[in-house]
Amino acid sequence: MNNQRNGVRLVLGCAAVALAGCSSGGAVNIGNTQAIGSELADYAAIWDGYAEAHTFADGSDHLHLTIDASGQGFLQFGDSAPPPAPTDPSVGYPPGAAGFGSPGTVTSTPLPGFLYPIHSAEVQAERIQLGVDPNDLYSAWCAIVPSLPNATQSTGYGCLPEFQQAGYMPGSGCWLLPTGGTTEAVDCSKLDLCVMGMVCTCTANACTSAAVPEGTPAVQYPIELDAALDATGTTLTGTLTTGGVTVHLTKQ
Repeated sequence: MNNQRNGVRLVLGCAAVALAGCSSGGAVNIGNTQAIGSELADYAAIWDGYAEAHTFADGSDHLHLTIDASGQGFLQFGDSAPPPAPTDPSVGYPPGAAGFGSPGTVTSTPLPGFLYPIHSAEVQAERIQLGVDPNDLYSAWCAIVPSLPNATQSTGYGCLPEFQQAGYMPGSGCWLLPTGGTTEAVDCSKLDLCVMGMVCTCTANACTSAAVPEGTPAVQYPIELDAALDATGTTLTGTLTTGGVTVHLTKQ
């Protein structure tokens, strides 16, 4: 009878500590209670979708996002093929840019097809926030442009020499008059990028794109994507803060 009572006590005792792991003495994992969308890894995927009631410069509403678990990746606007890599430092970029004096030649509007790197990706309140820097378009071009002495620039160097005058002559293109030199022809698009847009920052050794400093919060980038996952983790809906455009993306 005593053994039976002891047996009952043993069974009840084991049941009472079942959640604590009776057989091993360790805690039992009863599941991850974190909400989906609370970590960057939840967004790691290839995403395709569209901008609602909005088209990009090529007339398409398409968006393509690639992001990994560390928040690295690319955002692509429109349906165009990526532009070719720059190879000629004497002309502007991208190919076919309108050039000096044309309104909107240098703009924060994203170029369709270009793979814009993602910056400062983070999750806040179960929403992903990531920044896009339009000047990343010019990174490869600035890297091949010679750095030239130019006292008018804060660094003392620029992607054009210091000049007294510059302008456009119908039928013959653009020109500039270097300080202490003679008038010379210059590509209108390059003149626009170096003078009006100032897309490059140059030192004695090289030029780089005038990018937003790394570590800048996503919300301070010219373009920001702020979006949330649905309950299944397969649909991403949010806003491109530039223009307040609503976007819808589906995991591929």
